[in-house]
Amino acid sequence: MLEKKKILAIIPARAKSIRLKNKNFLKLVGKPLIQHTIDKLLSIKMIDKIIISTDKKNIHKIIKKRKKIFFHFRSKNLSNAKTPVFKTILEIAKKNPEFDIISYFLPTNPLLPKTDIKLGYLNLKKFRSSISVTQFEDPIEISLRLDSKNNQIKPVFSNLKNNNTNSRFLRKSYRPTGSFYMIYRKDLLKNKTFFIKRSVGIIYSSLDYVDINNQKDFDYAKYLLKKNVKKKD
Repeated sequence: MLEKKKILAIIPARAKSIRLKNKNFLKLVGKPLIQHTIDKLLSIKMIDKIIISTDKKNIHKIIKKRKKIFFHFRSKNLSNAKTPVFKTILEIAKKNPEFDIISYFLPTNPLLPKTDIKLGYLNLKKFRSSISVTQFEDPIEISLRLDSKNNQIKPVFSNLKNNNTNSRFLRKSYRPTGSFYMIYRKDLLKNKTFFIKRSVGIIYSSLDYVDINNQKDFDYAKYLLKKNVKKKD
């Protein structure tokens, strides 16, 4: 049973974001962006430990220390913008052998429903990994590659060339939302990926979704959060 499994939740939060400076720690509707994710995880009892992985030196002044919260300070190699966040997750997983399940949450999805998180964990009773996903608005079969030098386009698939573009006859496609990834530790260390044979997609349940990468995304997230507060009032 999942109740007997120890669960580790990781929140990677670099200080030096490129497109929106210091985005993980910007104030969003009264608290730092990362705090929205922390608060959700703290409210989920099945999570045993939360590790915030960062290179921000004054993190203690921004994030309140709680019983479940611990800090992982990254090396320069792991703090590089070109270094995949997965390397950080793998390092932390290796150093925490007492946990059965490793999960990580990007702080850039402040509207992630708590019910999705719980569903992700509960699905690990039947599957080996759970990943938050959302449906592509249009079929991926009509996607194009564009040459940035001359704007020349090229179909990724053969559907456009063959005029096979009727969405009624094409299967739905999904992509990760970036909200969360969950997996059994031994599978993560063995396969070095969250995408293994017995992976389940947890479809993002709310119509309000934003992944914050730039100022426009940040402003939209602020609008959605304020809208949700008004609904509760």
